[in-house]
Amino acid sequence: MSFFYPLLTIALFVTAQRLQQRFPTPLLNPVLVTLVTLLLLLATSGISYQSYNQYSQWLSDLLQPAVVALGVPLYQQLRQIRRSLVAIVPITLVAVAIALGSTVLLSLLIGASEEIAISLAPKAVTTPIAVLISDAAGGVEALTAIAVIIAGLVGAVIGEKWLSLCGVTSSPARGMAMGVASHALGTAQISRSDQVAGAYSALALVLSAIFSALLCPLILPLIL
Repeated sequence: MSFFYPLLTIALFVTAQRLQQRFPTPLLNPVLVTLVTLLLLLATSGISYQSYNQYSQWLSDLLQPAVVALGVPLYQQLRQIRRSLVAIVPITLVAVAIALGSTVLLSLLIGASEEIAISLAPKAVTTPIAVLISDAAGGVEALTAIAVIIAGLVGAVIGEKWLSLCGVTSSPARGMAMGVASHALGTAQISRSDQVAGAYSALALVLSAIFSALLCPLILPLIL
């Protein structure tokens, strides 16, 4: 049983990848398909998440080197990025501040508790950092993790099409938007179609994580 759950997860992901290759649509994003299939299997078979996670935790641990690997396109485009770094840093800072503030304000306006609003605030940051930010601010770690996954999946599924509909054609701009809004999942998705955008997205991912950690203790008390 200890090998069954990880093998099942890997098999589902590989199958989802092949399915998307045959039917190239963002709705068949391999992460989304695998997640939904696993949820249905666990729910219908009566297998608890605790039991599944006990033997599959090492798959989650692989996220750390996977995120680091996103730095490869960043390194490849380093010379070009250096020339625009003076503009990138303040743009990312403003984007993160708006993302944090608007998330908390909208959550409170629709009647969410302060605890839920805090938990949702770092939704656009990669999971390990988002959970730490949420815990330090008094949020619910599990809710934060779910919000991060949803933000990443939404970006991976419709992010590129949404940017095209908005008339955003510049690779650096598209990459920055995906990195700030949809962290690693969005970065991985856009890197597949545009290496330049992927590099900028990787940089935005790192900067947004840093700025979120710095700004959350400042912005949250002002709003709450």
